Amino acid sequence: MGCRWMWIKWVTVHESYGLPRIVQEYRSYLEMKGISVRLLFRQTKKAGHVYTLQVPLAHEEQAKALLRDFQNTLK
Repeated sequence: MGCRWMWIKWVTVHESYGLPRIVQEYRSYLEMKGISVRLLFRQTKKAGHVYTLQVPLAHEEQAKALLRDFQNTLK
């Protein structure tokens, strides 16, 4: 019997430049709604810190809609 691995295609739904707090809020909100989330961090010379929020491809549209709703509640 062989091992079966499920490969997940991740897509970016939000990028934040130097604002880790808002990315953490988005991450918590999406996880509360049952969506798997991956948070990536990289440091660049021009932008400083860049935080990338990714979700599985199958949940991309749902995650974008939820983030829009979440952003509207902040306004």
